[in-house]
Amino acid sequence: MGLAPLSSDNTPSLIAQLQNIAKKENCVRNVIDQRIHLFLKCCLVLGVQRSLTDLPGGLTLIEAELAELGQKFVSLTHHNQQVFGPYYTEILKPLLSPARP
Repeated sequence: MGLAPLSSDNTPSLIAQLQNIAKKENCVRNVIDQRIHLFLKCCLVLGVQRSLTDLPGGLTLIEAELAELGQKFVSLTHHNQQVFGPYYTEILKPLLSPARP
């Protein structure tokens, strides 16, 4: 990639950073997680192609993977709605209709 080799002084720091980002409480991981969830929600509302034009910051390096994931997520959600929609309707109907005295 044309980059200078990593110095031996920086290697332990990089290893520690990579190990730290694997922890659930890591703030960088949480921000990226929130942005991926936001992207997937936008895919459901706007569609994958439109969501890709307004990709949340920090996700451009994985744009191709997110596009594929978004497409699969939208397809799965649509399939789920088509197959199980009638069942969900029956479950939600009593909860959404006003209570009768």
